Amino acid sequence: NQNQTMEDHERMYTGWSRTQAPSNDWIENTNRFLDHAFSMPNIVEDETIKCPCARCRNCVRNKRFTVEMHLCRFGFKEDYKIWTAHGEGLIDSSIEGGYGEGFGETDRMDEMLVDLAGEHPPPIDEEPAAYARAFYRMVESAEQSVHEKTTHSSLSAIARLLALKSQYNMSIAHFEANLELIHELLPPESKLPKDFYQSKKLFEGLCMPYIKIDVCYNNCMLYYKDNESKEKCDVCGTSRYEVGSSRVPRKVLRYLPITNRLQRLYAHKNTAKLMQSHKPCTTGKMVHPCDGEAWQQFDRDFPDFGNDRRNVRLAFATDGFTPFSLAAAPYSCWPVFVTPLNLPPGTLMKSEYIFLALVVPGPEHPGKKLGILMQPLVDELMCLWGGVETFDASLKKNFNMRAAYMWSVHDFPAYGNFFGWSTHGRFACPVCLCDSLAFTLHYGRKACWFDCHRRFLPSDHEFRFQANAFRKNTVVPDEAPRHLTGEEIFAQMNRFVGDTENYGILHNWTHMSGLWQLPYYCKLLLPHNIDMMHNEKNLAEAVWNTCFDVTDKTKDNAKARKDLAEICHRPSLHLKLKANGKWDKPWAPYCINKNDKPKIPKWFQTLKFPDGYAANIRRGVNLLQKKIFGLKSHDYHIFMERLLPVAFRGFLPENVWLCLAELSFFYRQLCAKELSKDTIYSLEQQVVVLVCKLEKIFPPGFFNPMQHLIIHLPREARLGGPVQIPLELSI
Repeated sequence: NQNQTMEDHERMYTGWSRTQAPSNDWIENTNRFLDHAFSMPNIVEDETIKCPCARCRNCVRNKRFTVEMHLCRFGFKEDYKIWTAHGEGLIDSSIEGGYGEGFGETDRMDEMLVDLAGEHPPPIDEEPAAYARAFYRMVESAEQSVHEKTTHSSLSAIARLLALKSQYNMSIAHFEANLELIHELLPPESKLPKDFYQSKKLFEGLCMPYIKIDVCYNNCMLYYKDNESKEKCDVCGTSRYEVGSSRVPRKVLRYLPITNRLQRLYAHKNTAKLMQSHKPCTTGKMVHPCDGEAWQQFDRDFPDFGNDRRNVRLAFATDGFTPFSLAAAPYSCWPVFVTPLNLPPGTLMKSEYIFLALVVPGPEHPGKKLGILMQPLVDELMCLWGGVETFDASLKKNFNMRAAYMWSVHDFPAYGNFFGWSTHGRFACPVCLCDSLAFTLHYGRKACWFDCHRRFLPSDHEFRFQANAFRKNTVVPDEAPRHLTGEEIFAQMNRFVGDTENYGILHNWTHMSGLWQLPYYCKLLLPHNIDMMHNEKNLAEAVWNTCFDVTDKTKDNAKARKDLAEICHRPSLHLKLKANGKWDKPWAPYCINKNDKPKIPKWFQTLKFPDGYAANIRRGVNLLQKKIFGLKSHDYHIFMERLLPVAFRGFLPENVWLCLAELSFFYRQLCAKELSKDTIYSLEQQVVVLVCKLEKIFPPGFFNPMQHLIIHLPREARLGGPVQIPLELSI
């Protein structure tokens, strides 16, 4: 067991001393350890293992002879009693001497540097760029001990001190007072920095600056570049600084440049190879964004960019969050994240490769002024399009790394802020734009997309000519709206942005996004993605609430029935006036019978899932209210794709159940990790028929923008590759 293992491995620390030759028992135990480590194929790489000496600390890979020399000279790293880097499992933190709170943080900085830049600077064929030289020097400094009688380096010691400063909100004076005391306890020749300035200089090679940019309190402008010295907003006249204060800005934008972080992906040999591993699949499958038509068309439009696979494609995402407790005053800030799309599918969009680029301050969402606040990031993208000198550790050469914005993934309101098109009202769809047939419900007073989808069908499809299956006495000869090119959209924006008289009548343009400054932006086939995660969640909620007729949540309330009577020919569903003057709402075939409603929540109470597959849905089941509380987006994802057909089968008429089962299977196919191009083309045709089937079943009030957006999802998968759910989930 692990306790016995720890006792056995403690012998690695007996018989060795810095001032004496190691004992024979220590040499025998060390050779046994090396035999064990080099016998494990999953540990050995190019005849090297991670060196566990007190100098390398499992951060550097060496061959056996070098490991032996290091262990004899420096001994084993402290408390390495479970060989976690050499084939043994982690010990539970509750076991004394294990990886508890006391140990485990000491050398995390060294490990982070190794993850970022490799074990040591690689053998150099060409002199690295200046930023790479500074970074490699910092990595090498991790080996310099504070003094000869300790294994702690200046880098790891200062890293922990700076972390404590941040954690406990120390002032600079407090930090320097602690340093002064530590220096009094250390030998005179110690190499620890003397003050806060020198401590920060020690980490200069990380190249992770962040820039504070003052913002107009109403988000009208940035005090940036030519406006840096101004003290009042040019638009609204609001003061830049707090009243009566000594130049304290009222609102500050935090900007974290991404260039150095992109360059550092190429400073590590393995990561540099991953960044170049993308290649279009030749088997007709789509497993990576490079298999999408948008990526491939970009390569054809800009062959000088596409010919070098090291050039970086970027995806953006943003969402609002409340950094304080719900009991505090309302406040939300909006971080903007950037992630490279070059990485392989297994690594793509992992949290460690999602970079924070901007923190847009609150207290309210920026709305259409988000484009103004993103200007520093747009300026950096302009520079990255020209390229920056970057050292490629896999080829040991410098190259001109270029980067380009490819698309963004947001929830629906943020989509409108990013694109410059309002996602409210009857023109809410940012794909159909002005060519929308949505209308406002008379009683529901909301935009409705009922019977707006038959025009997407083939011209000879039978649904087009069914006069009373959808709207009363209506056939649809119209053609589907045409997808506009980037140049056409840009011309439309120039025409309508600022035209408030026709807003909501002829267009929904609110502002011009700063991304249009990019020279390649108008060539992008898919500049923005519909967020599949929120689309699936909203539709799953609508289906559940309507089928269970949940009070205040159902799409089949009294107003919906009145609108249905005006729009559709479904007399059996019309409200009926009873003798007592109240309205009676007839049972609808899409509603579960009152006696059957408790059975489905009870079934949910019996569900068990593998660890990590879904939340414990059983805890949220409320049998009295016929609701499931506490479901997150991923739980709705599981419900829609796996549970819906099983849960509702036998409780709804066959035609209704089959339609919902088709909807479930549609999402399941679309969210697969590997997509067939033939399947995508088929889904583009099938989804129109599926939505029309839903229109024949559910009332007009059911069809809000989210139900309409289903039509566009297969096309976006064809353009962008497999669905980009992980980015929103990571955020």
